[in-house]
Amino acid sequence: MELCLRITVILTASEDTVTQSTGDVIRYEGGSVTLSCNFTTSSTNTHYLFWYIQRPNDPPKYVLRRDKYSNDTVQEYKKRFNAKLNTSSVPLAIEVVQLCDSAVYYCALKPTVTVTL
Repeated sequence: MELCLRITVILTASEDTVTQSTGDVIRYEGGSVTLSCNFTTSSTNTHYLFWYIQRPNDPPKYVLRRDKYSNDTVQEYKKRFNAKLNTSSVPLAIEVVQLCDSAVYYCALKPTVTVTL
């Protein structure tokens, strides 16, 4: 079964930019996919890169964070989702693609999803 992963761009404030490849990515169930995320920042501080997933009719959901010193991945994504922080990119690799992976994926330099209680 073919799956469609939509990639969207999020730009952050100041002179920071995040660029993701545009358009849909189509893969067969059980395959793998790598979604690109390139960034530039004027900050000399540690870069914190975030990946989010937004499924149809749902708000964006935090998946993982990468920075120079640590990695954090939500438990439900640890087995199949991985990202490596490089000098100016943090590609997201998804292994054993499943139908539930059909979604919009966001990459950001700053936390963009907040929880309201």
